[in-house]
Amino acid sequence: MYGGSIEQEYSSLKKTKEHVLDEFFFVLLGGFGISYELNFSGLQVLKEQDLFNESFYQEKNMLNIIEEKIRGEFSKKQFSPATSNGQLRKYRYTETKPRIISNACYWLWEDCEWELQEKLQSLNSCESRMWLCNCPGIGMKSASWLLRNTGFSEDCAVFDVHIIKFLTYLGFQTDQPLTEKIYLKLEDGLRKVCNSIGVSLGKMDYLLWLLSRNGFLDYANRGERV
Repeated sequence: MYGGSIEQEYSSLKKTKEHVLDEFFFVLLGGFGISYELNFSGLQVLKEQDLFNESFYQEKNMLNIIEEKIRGEFSKKQFSPATSNGQLRKYRYTETKPRIISNACYWLWEDCEWELQEKLQSLNSCESRMWLCNCPGIGMKSASWLLRNTGFSEDCAVFDVHIIKFLTYLGFQTDQPLTEKIYLKLEDGLRKVCNSIGVSLGKMDYLLWLLSRNGFLDYANRGERV
């Protein structure tokens, strides 16, 4: 199933300084059932409105102002994908997301003055993930997602709902809630499977995500055998 099918696409994940920051913003915008399409649309809109300008996040007393600006954008029907009747959407979690984003961007300034790429280059993959988990709004899944998608680690798994269902289908015990201890245990189990067939954990996880987005794992969600 793996082969060389995603080598070219996966290798393109290695990013520039700007792309690493974009991935950080993308992670903050996502999660909690927000689709990839809505997430990407949110990133585009906030960048177009210059709301990811680092100068806004250098003073703590500015955070309430920028939070309200983000909330104002989230409240407009301007985000993709369109609804079934063709209308654009408001963003999800209008009250909480702007606060998370503003606090996270301030944290990033306080810790490394937005030199995210340099910071990640100074740490190993385990240290990077633990450091990122200190950021407001970022947990194990989000930190792993950022590290994988920026090419900083091939040894992290991103356990979204599709991959958790697939792992359950394979026989893994996927207890909920997914605490850090359970996350690491599940990741280690998948790592052993990947090692046995000579595939990195990050690439296998990425492949499963691609398959789930294109409907190829639907049979697993239905509990079917193929």
